[in-house]
Amino acid sequence: MPSHDKLVRDLIPEQLAARGVRHQVRVLRRREYADALRAKLMEEVAEYVSASTGEERLAELADILEVVNALAGLDGATPGDLDRRRSAKASRNGVFERRFLLIESD
Repeated sequence: MPSHDKLVRDLIPEQLAARGVRHQVRVLRRREYADALRAKLMEEVAEYVSASTGEERLAELADILEVVNALAGLDGATPGDLDRRRSAKASRNGVFERRFLLIESD
């Protein structure tokens, strides 16, 4: 049986079992879970960067958002809480629509 040692979504074990795939999982402790989520975020960002189509990029962004929401949950925040924080920062600092690249500043 190949070794994976990676965080998977909650329904993956059920899906493997339904297909008759032998598998083994364990429930991570909180600290392990936080570390695994950070590693998963980096994995998903790398997949986004290497995606070649708009559809693939959107799928990877959805995965990134799922991981970000789980990370926020570790700090007691809901997706709504996170979006309120994003919105407040957007009100203060703007967003990225105007595509500015800061060249230099004093």
